[in-house]
Amino acid sequence: MTWKAGRDSGYRTLFIGTFSLAIAFIIYSKFSGTSGTVQAQELTDMAYAMLAITAASMSAATYGAYRIFRSEQARLSGNTSLMSFVTGAFSDNSYWKIMAVAAIGYGIFFGFLSQILVFRPDVSFSEQGIEVPSAEMIPCCGAPGYMPMFTVYFTDHFLLLVIPVNVLLAAVVSIMVGFNVALSVYAYRLGRAAQTKTSIVGGLGATTGLFVGCPTCAGSVFSAVLGVGIIGAGASTSALASFQTVFIAASLPALAVAPFLLARSIRSMSRCGVK
Repeated sequence: MTWKAGRDSGYRTLFIGTFSLAIAFIIYSKFSGTSGTVQAQELTDMAYAMLAITAASMSAATYGAYRIFRSEQARLSGNTSLMSFVTGAFSDNSYWKIMAVAAIGYGIFFGFLSQILVFRPDVSFSEQGIEVPSAEMIPCCGAPGYMPMFTVYFTDHFLLLVIPVNVLLAAVVSIMVGFNVALSVYAYRLGRAAQTKTSIVGGLGATTGLFVGCPTCAGSVFSAVLGVGIIGAGASTSALASFQTVFIAASLPALAVAPFLLARSIRSMSRCGVK
């Protein structure tokens, strides 16, 4: 398969994954909003199907992006454009491993901050009448992407709260952070002593990316499910809610631009013959 065919295939897969996810969000929101005409069991079955579609669509979109990247890597081999230096760093599989470790680590950190992963030593789920371990589906009702919600109570103080849009944003930001970390390690290994400009941009994206997942939305649902008020957490996260759009706008472009700023440093070092 030529690089062009691989790239076109990647774009198709990326589009199908993204489009199917958006359509699924809209359709499910419409049906769950008219839950009075839909039987409870049918809506629950739809909720599980929605989570499965979300997982499949995210996987397809990720694979499509990977195919595009690999195709560009093959096309730009030996080129001197900035993109060639971005893709060239990942010719060594060790940087894919660095990316995976960094993305998973950041994703866990992001998960706790955005309350996808919730640890509450001061709250006993069993005392609230919740069986531990157990799982609960909340199929209705909310804006597109925020329903259904799936809660897994692992222990008496630790749970997983799956809100589709939060998980989607967590995955996107974590992958982008992992990519930037791997590229930074590559640049560092080439011998650059200081990368002030790229570090500022990359750090801005990583820091603001922590707040993309809307912790207020997750925290409010968590409080409703347990029937308890998380006063301290609610007060702190509500202050962030109005800035959610700002955090999204700041983090994703910063994480997208950082690799090209790093690529400029890599290209400069390559031209100077630094190994």
